[in-house]
Amino acid sequence: MFITRIIPFIVVFVLVKELPRGDIPFFYYKASHALQLDMVYKDFWSFHAPLFSYFLALPLLIVHHPSSIVALMLVGEVFCAIYTYQYYQKIDPSAFRKLVHYLIMPAPMIICLFGGQEDIWLWGFALWGLNVLIKTQNEWKFGLVIALALLSLKVTFAFFLFPLFFLLKNKTKFIGALCAVGIPSLMILYNLVGWDFLMLIKHTEDPYSPNLFSVLRPLFGHSVDITKMNWIGLALFLSLATWIGYQARNKDLQQAFPLLFVITFGLMQLFLPSAMAYYMFIYFIVLVFDQWQTQDIRYLVLLLGFNLLLVVQPFVYVYLKNPVFASFTALSSPMLLLEYLLELAFVVLLTYTIWKTYHKLQKI
Repeated sequence: MFITRIIPFIVVFVLVKELPRGDIPFFYYKASHALQLDMVYKDFWSFHAPLFSYFLALPLLIVHHPSSIVALMLVGEVFCAIYTYQYYQKIDPSAFRKLVHYLIMPAPMIICLFGGQEDIWLWGFALWGLNVLIKTQNEWKFGLVIALALLSLKVTFAFFLFPLFFLLKNKTKFIGALCAVGIPSLMILYNLVGWDFLMLIKHTEDPYSPNLFSVLRPLFGHSVDITKMNWIGLALFLSLATWIGYQARNKDLQQAFPLLFVITFGLMQLFLPSAMAYYMFIYFIVLVFDQWQTQDIRYLVLLLGFNLLLVVQPFVYVYLKNPVFASFTALSSPMLLLEYLLELAFVVLLTYTIWKTYHKLQKI
């Protein structure tokens, strides 16, 4: 961790004094407002859950600089990695080796250090909830953890609840806990900001890549309503994820939980036109710890392939100013063709990974 996280942070932000990139400038804007106790959604923009901006403000109390938020992201990622290792070491003798492999892989470091992504926190909260459920066998307490995640991170986390619902024995307690927290929270939010909290879904107005839509876009042309396509993609992937969750209703919770997590957010990344490569940070660590057998060289090659694509494709995409391929004639440029091929390769590997995960789920 010292070599792959702390030293790069010191070199980039302390010695070289590089300004943080990715989402960090926007996070810093939100955190600065939150530090002044401004009201989220009303006084400043946010596409995250209501508490998230105020968590971002905490490191600014120590050093009021955007790099402080990067440090928070690194701490969160390392905590999630160690927490995942502690969970899997009880059931997998190769867990420590997987932790080392994860920490030396370039993609997670770059996503967190240069992209400023917090998406792995979704897995951290999910694993926390799973641990609580295993230890207490109490869906009410599990529901409270999930409700806290929904208030603290992204509405995206709610997608996992659809397939997860079928794994739970006492569904009434789970729904009761969500309602006990969620209904008062929504009432308070509405009282404070009205309907402004619906800006959470505004992110769906912009197309990103790579996903099924971005590689099929040349077939659709320019005349496409991105928001409508996102709603269609949402309906498709949630229906599919829910159906898979229903199929897994009699599976062992501890084995099925991480697989459904990967399938849900893998399908989200595949079907939503607003999905981007860095969303894999939500579940990449699960692929390493749960899916990969250390003697499986082919799966290691798959992970390395994702590492390459996660490092290269977002850089090329931003360098080319977020191209949208409305026709195949746009691919006449070598760089645009390269970007399209990177997107296509990512979609193919992602589809294969989802299928492989589904196949493993069926064998439980």
